[in-house]
Amino acid sequence: MQLLLLGVNHRTAPVEVRETLFFGPEEARALLRQLRGDGLDQAMVLSTCNRTELYAFTSDPPAAEDRLRALVSRIKGADLLSPSPHRYTQGEGEAARHLFRVAAGLDSMVLGEMQILGQVKDAHALAREEGTGGVLLDRLLGSAVHAGKRARTETAISAGVVSVASAAVALAMKVFGDLSRGRVLVVGAGETGGLAARHFAEKQPSALWIVNRTRARADALAGEVQGASFPLSEIGDLLPQADVVVCATGAPGHLITGGAVRRAMGQRPHRPLVLVDLGVPRNVDPEGARQENVFLYSIDTLRAVADQNLARRQREVPRVEAIVEEECDRFLAWFRGLEATPVLRELRDHFERLRAEEVGKSLRQFAPHEQEQVDRLTRSLVNRLLHLPTTRLKALDLGSEAGLSRLHALRDLFALGGEPGEGKRMDGGT
Repeated sequence: MQLLLLGVNHRTAPVEVRETLFFGPEEARALLRQLRGDGLDQAMVLSTCNRTELYAFTSDPPAAEDRLRALVSRIKGADLLSPSPHRYTQGEGEAARHLFRVAAGLDSMVLGEMQILGQVKDAHALAREEGTGGVLLDRLLGSAVHAGKRARTETAISAGVVSVASAAVALAMKVFGDLSRGRVLVVGAGETGGLAARHFAEKQPSALWIVNRTRARADALAGEVQGASFPLSEIGDLLPQADVVVCATGAPGHLITGGAVRRAMGQRPHRPLVLVDLGVPRNVDPEGARQENVFLYSIDTLRAVADQNLARRQREVPRVEAIVEEECDRFLAWFRGLEATPVLRELRDHFERLRAEEVGKSLRQFAPHEQEQVDRLTRSLVNRLLHLPTTRLKALDLGSEAGLSRLHALRDLFALGGEPGEGKRMDGGT
């Protein structure tokens, strides 16, 4: 059996292509069921906003690739995995190494992200639920997840926040410690404001308010993050009640003036107020930060925090790559060792058959107790003769051409599995 990978990701394909190839849970289930019916009994679908990858163990990679493309076409209505610059195919060692790097966070859009490890686990669980798990896939995924966990516990590849929005959350939590009782006001429902709202929503504040010049966009974002929307005209009323205010608009001039902050703090004595200004030009008057208990963070401050953490993560990449190589080599040694197992069995069966034939011709001339001694003696002799070949066969590097050549030569020399000259690569014992 060989491992095949077919897919696209954020490095090879634009978002428009990735969107068309995204498989939700039910579509992934449908694909796995059809794969199982098509003879690809060990397969997995890993589909996120940044990648869709199909992994399958097969004895015929070209035929398996054709089947995968046909099934995707049937579900999506187009041959989205036909040869193109967007898609990639990898076999065996490179496919396994790619999955290990994905699990370790090395192939993510955000280096070292935590979410992908859970997504890999979920993809494996779905494959097992739909009957496309198995010994090979389970071992591959178990090893990949182990590599991902080691990367995050033995290195700082996931330490710190590396986006402006997540940095805003981290700095707010330094002030309040816990946002579960806090009220967050996000001014601006565009891309930056939306990202900030989603990050703060993960901390489950007691209230999350969205204000935007266009009310419909505020309503849509509020619905997504389970918050409440308000018109821009109510920002003055909301400011004294908020604990964290995030401004992310392109409006000219200051939406939150120094006077507005002063009036708000007059209504909330001894309660801190965190102002996060992501606007360009600036949305918050710097004069507001002169008030006691007011903490103002500019986009430059947040970028500095994010860049510092990203640089720290990048310094950890060589250590994570070493973990990936170690765990991948361990898996491939096990996987390629499967190829030697049936050869060892055939070799021992071959010698045992010859021993039994020769002993059977001679045992009649011995007494019963002597027959038992002859049988025991010849078995011991065969075991001793096969000890060194067995040891060396187990030590072969079946990932190299030299190792495979020696394995094939052994099969050919003893006519294992066929007539002399019919040596062939094993299929993993199945």
